[in-house]
Amino acid sequence: MVEALEMHEDGTTNSVSITKSDLNSFSVFCIVDELNKKVYLWIGKEAPVRKRFVGATTAGRIRDEHGTTYRVRSIDEGHEDNGFNEILAH
Repeated sequence: MVEALEMHEDGTTNSVSITKSDLNSFSVFCIVDELNKKVYLWIGKEAPVRKRFVGATTAGRIRDEHGTTYRVRSIDEGHEDNGFNEILAH
């Protein structure tokens, strides 16, 4: 399991532990990969626009908190790369 922030339509987030099986089409998550200095913004294909907006804003804030060496990587459901899949496997 990995720690992530789950986005909600009311603009709030909550910290959750997730695995790949927890990802669903209506969700948006921000996951920090400290080893590779990335902030992943995972977007489910059915996620509401409000959750997507909250996710983008949250990902930017997380990057700012960690420093400009961190990069935000947006990933749409079904287009996960090996790096993203590896961090969820831990």
